[in-house]
Amino acid sequence: MKIAFDCSLVPGQRGGVGQYSYQLANALSRVDAENSYTFFVLTRGRVDAGKLGLPNEGRFRVAVKKTGVPFQLMRFMRGLPGLHAAEYMLGGIEADIVHSNSFIVPEFKDKARKLAVTVYDTSVMSHPECHRKINIMHCARGIKEAVERADSIIAISEHTKRDIIKYFNAPEELITVTHLAAGPDYSEVRDAAALASVRGRYGLPENYILFIGSLEPRKNIKTLLEAYASIPERLGKLFPLIIAGGKGWLNSDIPSLVERLGIKDRVRFTGYIDGGDINAVYSGASVFAYPSLYEGFGLPILEAMSCGAPVITSNTSSMPEVAGDAACLVDPLNTGELASALRTVLEDEGMREKMKKKGLARAAMFSWDRCAHETLEVYRKIAASPKRA
Repeated sequence: MKIAFDCSLVPGQRGGVGQYSYQLANALSRVDAENSYTFFVLTRGRVDAGKLGLPNEGRFRVAVKKTGVPFQLMRFMRGLPGLHAAEYMLGGIEADIVHSNSFIVPEFKDKARKLAVTVYDTSVMSHPECHRKINIMHCARGIKEAVERADSIIAISEHTKRDIIKYFNAPEELITVTHLAAGPDYSEVRDAAALASVRGRYGLPENYILFIGSLEPRKNIKTLLEAYASIPERLGKLFPLIIAGGKGWLNSDIPSLVERLGIKDRVRFTGYIDGGDINAVYSGASVFAYPSLYEGFGLPILEAMSCGAPVITSNTSSMPEVAGDAACLVDPLNTGELASALRTVLEDEGMREKMKKKGLARAAMFSWDRCAHETLEVYRKIAASPKRA
């Protein structure tokens, strides 16, 4: 088979979707000894294909396509005279199967060509207040079109599968669940000099509470700040709160909240953490706090566990499915419950050590190679089946 695999969100500050595309592309190159792949990247900027870290030799190649069209608007091109979104996306790439990973669901002139679409979450339906209008339109329409056109939908958790059925009336048999994993390069950093170097680079203290994620309402950073402000001041001074991640959206009131809570001297925003430093940042954390309102999977949970950080996360959506009994689960809407969990874990070093061991074992249960094998089975299944009407 010839497979065109969408890696458009791999370049730049790689978020969850970009991390999925990057890790799965590399895992497919490890487990698939038969098929050929084109990892295509649609971009408005300049991208060096050789620096993306994607497989790019033999049966695997990277194709970068420069586009002047805003990413979210590409789906509408099929309605313009002389333009066809699918052919524009692929740019002449030959493919029996196209795997779309960016909520853009093309229609093909070649009616024999098969389509797989990965859907990460349905938070634009369950939590529309956490998104900008253009993002709601882009993602909701993308999922709707996937349900209408895809030969197979890949969901990244059982919870996401249930939500696709709930919000979009998708046939259950259309959806396959493939769990994600922390990347094979995520592991605990124990070297004191390496830890000290990264602490110095980002201005991190010896001990700290860590949050990593884009600064957007769904990540529930305001509740985390309020909970942190309510723990005893002595604990706050011993364990400053580090908030790391991309700039996100709808977050302009966060600085004023930090000021109002009187914790400005104990909270640090580092911005995006470079991939080469992320292991050490996770490894140095006394606890990783991730009280998200909704996750399609919650990849940072496993990344933190793989690096030996005790995890506090939410008891909602997919997070219990991912964390199992290896994390402290709390109601993300209950500030007092989150504050109590922070205080309990921070005050009990023995508990943190037990959580660390359980977290390492839990993270080891997930594998990108397994995800790649399961994805490859989806390709084989749809290749052997008639085109979906």
